[in-house]
Amino acid sequence: MQQFIEKHWFKGVAAAAIIAIAAVLVLNTSTFKKSGKLPVIKKATEFSLESSDGSTASLADSNGKVRLVYFFWSTCPDVCQPTTYELSKVKQELEKDGLMGSKVVMYSISFDPDKDTAQQLSTYSARFQKDTTNWKFLRGEEKAMRDLANAYGVSVLKNKDGTFAHTNSIALVDGAGNIREYITSDEVGAIVSYKEIVKEVKTLL
Repeated sequence: MQQFIEKHWFKGVAAAAIIAIAAVLVLNTSTFKKSGKLPVIKKATEFSLESSDGSTASLADSNGKVRLVYFFWSTCPDVCQPTTYELSKVKQELEKDGLMGSKVVMYSISFDPDKDTAQQLSTYSARFQKDTTNWKFLRGEEKAMRDLANAYGVSVLKNKDGTFAHTNSIALVDGAGNIREYITSDEVGAIVSYKEIVKEVKTLL
């Protein structure tokens, strides 16, 4: 038993920290929704990162538009792929309304650059979309990406086996570069529906 605890203590601490942070995000999100408003939380941190097509993309490229910013890793065994699928549905819905690209842009940022090369991100993103013009899959140096994720309200902890524990939330950023909401499920560990994300985007628009 003692050997088991010594071997797995880090994962337990990491999981507890992630759950605590996620609970705070859920509480904040619920408060915003009850008020019917999306107040300015803080200024979104600027970034300029390598895209899956080899080009460089920055937050400033989409100034004036609503941004959805999501942090993930492509080999994530649980929440990342389902959430990315929901984002693909968000893209489809906004395209139907003529909002995608003209008024809304999405960024998915990997915090696992060792595995998520530009080629890997290109292959991964192709599962969910054909056109990456208005939905960029980005990468950068690992520590910098973890720091960036933290600045966007996402806690990332690297396990000893090279996997990651992280909060699963999407930052909603307005055209002036302010974070207006952390979109997350009311239930820790659950996936946010694309319908809820679209609703929040349109609320801000």
